[in-house]
This record gives sequence, C-alpha cells and structure tokens, in this order.
Amino acid sequence: MDLNQFEQRLHAIEARLAVIEERLSLPPPPAQSGWHEPKAPVSTAREADLNALEGSSNSGNWLGTIAVVCFVLAAGFIIKLSIDSGWLTPARQIVIAAVFGMSLIGCGLAMLSTYRGYASLLPAAGVIILYLSVFAAHRLYALVSVDAALILTSLVSLLCIGLYLKIKHDVYALCAAVGAYLSPVILGFHTQALFTVYYFVCCSLTFATLSIWLRSRIMTIIAAYLAILITSLIGLDLKDDVTIAIVLALHFLIFALGTYLFTRVNQQELTEKEAWGFFPVLMLFYAMEYFYIDRSYPGLAPWLSLVFAGLLLALYASAKRWFPDGRIKSQSVIFAFVAIVLFHSFYIELLPADIKPWVYVVMMLAFAFVPFNPSSMKDRSTWYVPALIGFIVLAIEYINIINHLLQRSSMIGSDGPAFWLPVAFAALISTWLVLIYRRDDLAHNDEKGSALLGAAHVLAIAGFYRLADPYGSLAVSACWLFYAIAVMAFAYQRRDKTMAKSALVVLGFAAGKALLYDAASTPTLVRILCLLITGVVLYGAGFLMKKIAEWEK
Repeated sequence: MDLNQFEQRLHAIEARLAVIEERLSLPPPPAQSGWHEPKAPVSTAREADLNALEGSSNSGNWLGTIAVVCFVLAAGFIIKLSIDSGWLTPARQIVIAAVFGMSLIGCGLAMLSTYRGYASLLPAAGVIILYLSVFAAHRLYALVSVDAALILTSLVSLLCIGLYLKIKHDVYALCAAVGAYLSPVILGFHTQALFTVYYFVCCSLTFATLSIWLRSRIMTIIAAYLAILITSLIGLDLKDDVTIAIVLALHFLIFALGTYLFTRVNQQELTEKEAWGFFPVLMLFYAMEYFYIDRSYPGLAPWLSLVFAGLLLALYASAKRWFPDGRIKSQSVIFAFVAIVLFHSFYIELLPADIKPWVYVVMMLAFAFVPFNPSSMKDRSTWYVPALIGFIVLAIEYINIINHLLQRSSMIGSDGPAFWLPVAFAALISTWLVLIYRRDDLAHNDEKGSALLGAAHVLAIAGFYRLADPYGSLAVSACWLFYAIAVMAFAYQRRDKTMAKSALVVLGFAAGKALLYDAASTPTLVRILCLLITGVVLYGAGFLMKKIAEWEK
C-alpha cells in the first residue's frame, strides 16, 4: 500500500467518525497544542477549612489541659476555704475529692462520642485525684488502714485499665502502672518491705498478662521500669541481698517471657523503637542484679549474668522463626545487651589475665577466615554496639601487648618477654592474615586497610626490638630491615602500592636508629656495619619504589 492510498483511508475513517459524532450529538474535541501551561495548585475552601480545623483542634487540646489545671486549683481553694471555716472535716475532704474525681471520669466518658481525644483528659485527671484521695486518707488523716488503702489503690488501677480498654490512650496504662507500683511506697510499707517486693512480683505478673490481652506494649515497658527500679531501691535498705536478687530475676523472667508470649499470641513483633525502649531497663536490671549477687556470692555474679544473656538470646532465636524473613527488629537490642554482658562478665571478670592477650589473636583469626562481609549486610545498624565492643577489646589488648614489649623486665614470669613474645608474633601473624584474606573488603575502605598496616608494623617494630635487643643494636637493625624488605617484596609481588609505601615507616625507624643512635653510641665495627646495611637496604628500597611509581603511569 502506497502513501496516497493510506492517506485516503485515513480521510475515510475521519469522515465516518464525524457522522457518528453528529448523530450522537457529541461536542467537538478541543484544539490541542504542543505546549500546555502548568496548572497552578488551587487553594480550595476545603483545604482552608481543614487547616483551620487542625489549628483549632490543637488550641482546643491546650485549652482542655489548662481547664483541667483550673479545676484542680479551684478544688484546692474551695477545700482551703472550707478548712479555714471549720466546716470541711478530713472525712468530708476525702469524700468530696473522690466524688469530684468520679465526676470528672463520668463527664469525660459522656463526651467521648463528640471529641474523643479532648474528652480523654477529664478521666485522666479524675484518676489522679482518686489516687491522691486514697493516699491522703491513709497518710495524712489515717482514715483507712494500710491494707484497705492498698486494696483501694488496686481498684483504682483496675479502673485505669478499664478506661484504657475503653479510650485506648497510653496515659491510662501509665497511671495504672505508676499507681500500682508507687502505692506501697507512698502508703509507707517500709516496715513490711518483704511484702512490698512480693507484691511487686504479683503486679508484674498482672501487667505482663494484661499487656498481652490488651495488646499494649507500653504497659509492659512502664511496668518493667517501675518494678526493677523500685525493687532495687528498696533492696538498699532491706539488707537481704539474696531475696532482692531473686525478685529481680523473677521480674526479668516475667517481662522477658511476657514480651515473648506477646509476640507469639498476637503475631506482632517489637518495633525498633519499642525494643530500644527496653534497653535502659535491661541495663538497669543487669547492673542491680550483678550488684546484689556480687555482695553475697562474688564468684557467682558473672556466671548468672551470662545465663540471663543466654536466655534472652534463646528467646530471640525462637521468636524469629515465626517470621518469614527470619529476622525481627529487636535483634539490635538483643545483640547490644549480649555484647555488653560478654564484655563485662566474661572478658573483664572471668577471663584470666594470662589468656586475655590471646583474645586479640582469636578475634583477628576470626575476622580473617569467618565469611563475614559487613559492607554487604542489610542491617548494619544491628552490629554497631557489638562492633564497638569488639574494637575496644582489640584496642585494649593491642596496647597491652605493645606496653609489655617495651618494658624492661626479667625473662621469668607472665610479665617477661618469654611470655609476651609468642603473643606478640601470633598477633602480628593474625593481623597479616586479615590483610591477606580480607584484601577485597579492605580495598573498599583505605582507612581501615592503612590502620591495619600501621598496627602490624608497630607490632613488628616492638616485637623484633624485644627479640633482638639482648643480641645488640646490629641485630635490632637487621631484623627491622629484613621485615621491611619482606613487606616490600610481598607488596611488589601483589602489586599493592599502599602496602609497599607503608614499609617506609619501618625503614624510617631503621634509618633514624642508624643515624641518631648507632652512629654515636655503638662501637666502631657495629657502627660501620649498621650504616652499611641500612644504606644498602635504603638504596634498594628506593629503586623498588621507582618501579612501583611506574605502576601509576
């Protein structure tokens, strides 16, 4: 088909379409142009109304809060006036306060259908007034016994939980937990401290169970903080460290298993924010549990700490199997806690001093041969705290090795060269194994590679110095120069410019020693040999560096 026939058929199709449009009474299409002006966004009246509504809602919340404060102050001045006039007796004060609190709760519930968030302020104020009424009835006026006061505060806490179930606002979970845990302290249970700590265990069981039923993580978090903190403070005056340690362990088990069962029953994992919300209370538990166990059984505290960390790891390993990708967002907190426990309880407390330097060797061998690539990990933030702890351990033991190599001591004992030289050369070899087998990973991060090379060279300088120093200055220079030549030859064979240039550090040490020390302080023959050997090696190294410089060209 040629172009003319194709054009004729297009005209025929247009004519038919025009007939159809005419019969259907369709409007003609608008003229199309090649350029369209961009349409500016139109600010509609609805958007303005929404913005005004949002602003007024925020203002309303502030007004509601101020109104609650005004109610409380007005009630206080009415009570003051009644007391001054002699009409308001203590019993009447408590009754009026309780009625006022219940009225606020009733008004708030009645307004829920109109402004739910705004109306929820009134029941919260009413609950606080009820708690204060019970505390005042016992502590200030002795109108009720301590047992009755505790029962009344428990009923108010149950009312809080009911309001939380109705309104779904976290302030009621907070009020319920704070009221339940602070009631024994405020009511003055100091003479019955053992009853108080057992009461806290019952509260922990209750709130852990309720959090699963109400699907509220915040209730577990608040209860855990209050239970562990208040129990720890009571234990300082109780003088019964074993009981407090047992109760703290029970709190840990209750909240750990409660969090685990929450995930299991509700199929809802901890969010990262919720998980980090548990981290401070985990550290508080670890510190106080270690403190109380160590005061009674010093050797047992590190082992029990490792048991608690192992239990947390076991719960994590079990929980992550319920999710398809095999990971949960709380793993960063779990790994951080376990790393800190291992650092303190295992590395600092349990590991013998003679074994600690070998930790550097073991960790470097693990880095060299364990298939682990941090740069390709999806969740690198998970390993921030463990990596920091590992770096601290490496730095401590590295400095420890260097410090002992540079000390002058006898050949006998764990502080002598006979002990530290094998450790130093094992550390040197393990560092070089990381440089060799992790070359591809280090190639993406020049700073880490250069730092490892520097660490290896300093180890070599200190180690060869301690090894050859008993045999004279010439032996020290020969060892340093031999090491530098070996590094440059190895770098030349691998065509690694960074490694070759790093050997200049060792050559600089050797040259400085030859020119500043050997040339002035050693016997003539030793002086001549040191200078000759150093000169030959430096000249050969310079020639090799010329060759290496040509790689860039």
